[in-house]
Amino acid sequence: MDPLLCSILFPDPSSRIDSLNSSTDIFSSDRGTGYGQFQVTSRILNLKDPVPYLIEGPLSETPSGCLSSIGTVIKEAILQIYRTPAHCRILVCAPRNRTCDALTRSLLKDIPNSKLFRANAAFRDYDLVPDDIIPQCSFEKECFTCPSLPEIQKFMIVTSTFISTFRLYAAGIAADHFTHIFLVDASSTTEPEAVVALANLISKKTVIVVAGSSKDIPYWVRSDIARRNGLKRSFFQRLLERSPYSTNDPRFISHVTW
Repeated sequence: MDPLLCSILFPDPSSRIDSLNSSTDIFSSDRGTGYGQFQVTSRILNLKDPVPYLIEGPLSETPSGCLSSIGTVIKEAILQIYRTPAHCRILVCAPRNRTCDALTRSLLKDIPNSKLFRANAAFRDYDLVPDDIIPQCSFEKECFTCPSLPEIQKFMIVTSTFISTFRLYAAGIAADHFTHIFLVDASSTTEPEAVVALANLISKKTVIVVAGSSKDIPYWVRSDIARRNGLKRSFFQRLLERSPYSTNDPRFISHVTW
């Protein structure tokens, strides 16, 4: 019922007008990783509104735990935003802890520890958190916590699972705090889960990037009622099937392949 959230869930293409041509953007490692990173990153840096921008391709993490082509593009976009003179705050979400950890680890190679916070579910198993990620977390007594609001506001980048982003809102983070929200591997999660990261943390100026694979679906939907009523299809997949994403308009979508 929130008009702003509704405009993101059911985007109006007429609200985004720029000088980009109408050719389809498909970036392959055959053309050089740097080329693809530069083109997609440029698209993201030029976004000025909350109409979701889609990146379609492989999931962000390979079976070996390294970043895939999409993961690398997302990392590069985050770094470029981080390095801009503008006052930027970036929320990076993924459905799985291991993906959040991989992105956090990769970003820490270029970003000071003091600028990045890894938010966790309160009762995530401490022993399953990689040792090199622990310094970016807040842990007290027997559970993971969120720092105080003034402390959280000092971080330029926050990584979290979709569901755990509610802790940022509960801690007092306002809707206009994050300038950019990345929904990574959004094709792997149900739409309501993905919306948790958007419902309370977006403003009219928030840039939203949604990445996923057209071959991926939320695999843990067990309820027959949920399956019959659309929850087997992710937010990413639903947008992918809608215009202007379905027509491959480069103002709204890029495709990244190996």
